[in-house]
Amino acid sequence: MRALHPVVLFATLALTACGDPIRPLPPQGESKQTPGKGPVSTKSTLPEKPGSDHGDKTDLGTLAITGNKFRIVRLGKLEPGKEGAFEVHPQGASPDDLAKWNLYLWVEDKAGTQLSAPAKGSVEDSALHFHVTPRKSETTPARVVLRLRSEGTDERAGLPLDGHGHEHIEGPHSGVPARFTTGGGTGQLELKLHDDKGDLELWLYQDAAFSKPFDLPVSATIEIEFIDVDDRKITLRPRNTEKNEDEDGNPNIRDAGTNYFIYPSQEGEDASWLKGKTFQSIVIVRFTNDGKKSSSEEFVLKPHVH
Repeated sequence: MRALHPVVLFATLALTACGDPIRPLPPQGESKQTPGKGPVSTKSTLPEKPGSDHGDKTDLGTLAITGNKFRIVRLGKLEPGKEGAFEVHPQGASPDDLAKWNLYLWVEDKAGTQLSAPAKGSVEDSALHFHVTPRKSETTPARVVLRLRSEGTDERAGLPLDGHGHEHIEGPHSGVPARFTTGGGTGQLELKLHDDKGDLELWLYQDAAFSKPFDLPVSATIEIEFIDVDDRKITLRPRNTEKNEDEDGNPNIRDAGTNYFIYPSQEGEDASWLKGKTFQSIVIVRFTNDGKKSSSEEFVLKPHVH
């Protein structure tokens, strides 16, 4: 057998090491052909990181806890038995604030029954991220609650899940509450408008908890001014002077005094202009107590929908 000349051997090795000079190697990410096996991808086969998107964002509004404001965002839908997510954006908070705060979030139904376990937020960029799973119940989630615990503070506040941006606060009879001033003091009233008949019920209380009736003589009258209905004024009176029952049949007479007044209260009074689910007006409630004029704050009256 003849030995290869050293020059020929060197040339052969050089060509083998350099590969095919006519067909360059495919760049990374493209496919190359393997004889008999079809194209083979040169892309990485590592699994992609799953997305963290929970769905469309719904801005629920901003709530305040001990002077700190938090914007609440719901991510996607919130369904019983399924995990939902929220973002909480502290307004003007420093990194030190975020580090010392313990923030918890859960959801409740309209009656205030807790429907999910409290979740503690994890910091993501400048916001906190929460995951909650509402349990399956006869009632549905209606509000989200945020609780702040920090250096002796333990407070909470909530927002409705419908995105209105504020909670619809109701009195004990599902009416609209408002504050009134009388003499040197203050009290609380509840005004309820029934959408089906347009009739009004009014209760007066000494305290914000609606626990102590603020009684006036049964001969007293109440005036309500409707700012958005050409400043129209109406007069409320007791239903009667014997028991003065409310619409649930509860008597409201105590030592010749009462805290309950209605409209219409006399024949010929027409309440049809107050009917309907869409009625609303700014109102002011006025009355006289021991010769002193009393007046409520301005507030928006909306109907209780049956």
